[in-house]
Amino acid sequence: MYYKISPAIIILLVIITIAVILLGFAFLKKDNISNNNQIVDNPELSDIVPTLDLKSNTYAENQESVTITVLATTEDENGIYAITLPDGSIRRTDNLTYTVTKNGNYTFKVKGNNGKTSSLTIEINNIREASPENPYMPTGFHYIGGEVNTGYVIQDGYGNEYVWVPVPSGKMIRNRMLDTKYEESNNTASGLVNSVAQNYGFYIGRFEASGYQADNQKIAASIGNRVPWVNVTFIEAQAVASKMASIFGYDGYTTAIMNSYAWDTVLNWIDQTNENYSTNTSYGNYSGNIRNTGTTESDIKNNVCDLSGNVREWTTEIYRFTNNSKNSNSRNITNEILSETVNYRVVRGGSAILSRTASGYTGYKENISDPYWGFRMILYK
Repeated sequence: MYYKISPAIIILLVIITIAVILLGFAFLKKDNISNNNQIVDNPELSDIVPTLDLKSNTYAENQESVTITVLATTEDENGIYAITLPDGSIRRTDNLTYTVTKNGNYTFKVKGNNGKTSSLTIEINNIREASPENPYMPTGFHYIGGEVNTGYVIQDGYGNEYVWVPVPSGKMIRNRMLDTKYEESNNTASGLVNSVAQNYGFYIGRFEASGYQADNQKIAASIGNRVPWVNVTFIEAQAVASKMASIFGYDGYTTAIMNSYAWDTVLNWIDQTNENYSTNTSYGNYSGNIRNTGTTESDIKNNVCDLSGNVREWTTEIYRFTNNSKNSNSRNITNEILSETVNYRVVRGGSAILSRTASGYTGYKENISDPYWGFRMILYK
């Protein structure tokens, strides 16, 4: 005898079967699987706790960053599941490196595949604290002399020298901020201002720029007792100055031509220990002959050389002519010049043939050069 099963009963049986299967999976997951998909209640797993080993890559003082090497080990044959970093992120590995840029305690956690965990903390206290009295040390440089307030000097392996300019307030000075004829919109100027706000200082080239041969090309250098690089346009000077960091290997740092913030901040700093330096013509070389960089003893202030005389120096500041504008020779600017699209950049200081103070400034076309015009670099993090 055959019995006919209704479709409703068949559907009910199917539903019951599926429910039983899902319920079985649920019990299995609850009893044997942890939140991280690791078996923790299996009696066959051991109670061995994993361990961590933490090592700093350096214990030398005034580091910009420290790298921590993390190694997790366990005698349990199931191995390591993951390492949890101080920031809370998880790495599925038994070894890694972690770089920090601030002093403090850093805690790492490890979990084995048997579900057991442990943690370990390492204290980092040798990272440089940003302050005007604690200059950072750019890649490839070392300290060669001087005090922070009167000229802390560093040198790289090629002989380039720079002087730390402390800025205790973190705010740079620009004297013509409210003068609409002058504009400072250069990207490196903004970069420098932001860097100083965080690091309370920057580096200025100790010397006027000179030429240096590297990789079959002429680049800028800041080396003493060299002939200054003159007959250079602003455009050329800006290009070679910006390449200096990459060519000399200053990783993480920027080189650039001087800007108005850098120039005015440096003069303000020097004036604090050398009264009226920026407004006095008794310091510079105005002899008529350009001298090698750094050889005019009267113009070495706070270990910065030749800001007053020797050669005038290009800066990134733009001068906007108006109908009433006059150039350095008091000649009226013609309509032809006013209609040109070329920028006028500000040249600072005096030269061997022009007795101008370190605070002096004049606007010239950025695409012209002169036998008594040069430039200088800055270096910042």
